[in-house]
Amino acid sequence: MARSVEMEEAEVVLSRTLVATIAGTRPRVTLEDVTGQMYRSFHLEEGDFTVHSHHPKDFLIIFGSQHSMDRLRSDHFVRELHFTLTLRPWSKLANASCGAFEYRVELELCGIPAHAWHLATAEHILGPSMWIERLHPRTRSRADLGVFRLPGRTHDPNHICRSGELEIVELIPSGSTSVAPSVRTLIYPSPSRSPAPRWTERWPVARGVA
Repeated sequence: MARSVEMEEAEVVLSRTLVATIAGTRPRVTLEDVTGQMYRSFHLEEGDFTVHSHHPKDFLIIFGSQHSMDRLRSDHFVRELHFTLTLRPWSKLANASCGAFEYRVELELCGIPAHAWHLATAEHILGPSMWIERLHPRTRSRADLGVFRLPGRTHDPNHICRSGELEIVELIPSGSTSVAPSVRTLIYPSPSRSPAPRWTERWPVARGVA
């Protein structure tokens, strides 16, 4: 999955977030329990933060301002009569391991209709089999609408399918506000009339390209 603008925006918000984990015997703790204890322990006011259920940890405490967050920047223990919480700043590295792509490839996708000539179409077709690095300049500019070219990275080129169909869902208005629109799909074959779209590796596959 490619990093997106939505992820970047979420990370800005989460930079003002604490992860709260129930310690010890892990009794049942509600959002209201956490909210009340945060008010009592840190003299916070209504509107300073919100509490959200979370997995694999138990709660996320999101602060409305950096100033409020800075008051609890380091790790903390919050003790109540029947539960204890550990608080630490949120990090995207938690529960994650690092990896790398072993192969770099360039693909050609044939049979993409002009109205679907978008990066999202290629991402839908390729799915998790590869990460798209960018679009070829002639594909991005639409100077060549015959072949959709793109370079990308993958763990295994053999997992990239060589054939398939592009099926686009369309809603057909009924002409009446009281009747739901009907649904149809458009299925696009390749120019060679074999299942579409098709794609082939154009660059020699190289192991260990970073």
